[in-house]
Amino acid sequence: ESLCFDGGNEIYGILKPDWDGEDSLFDVLSVEGFQNLKNLKTVESVEYISMYYPEVLEPFKQAVIAIED
Repeated sequence: ESLCFDGGNEIYGILKPDWDGEDSLFDVLSVEGFQNLKNLKTVESVEYISMYYPEVLEPFKQAVIAIED
């Protein structure tokens, strides 16, 4: 029901154990396909630690999915 774009999430360390968060390896450049997440209701967005540009979230807004800061 919720997505959170936060470089501090545990999953990134699992996927790339030596990742220090200082590069763009996991940056979100598109949310294309989110429509397949039928139960998605909110996207958590902490702008200063998130890995996207604000315009990337526009499709969520258009689909009336809440964006929480």
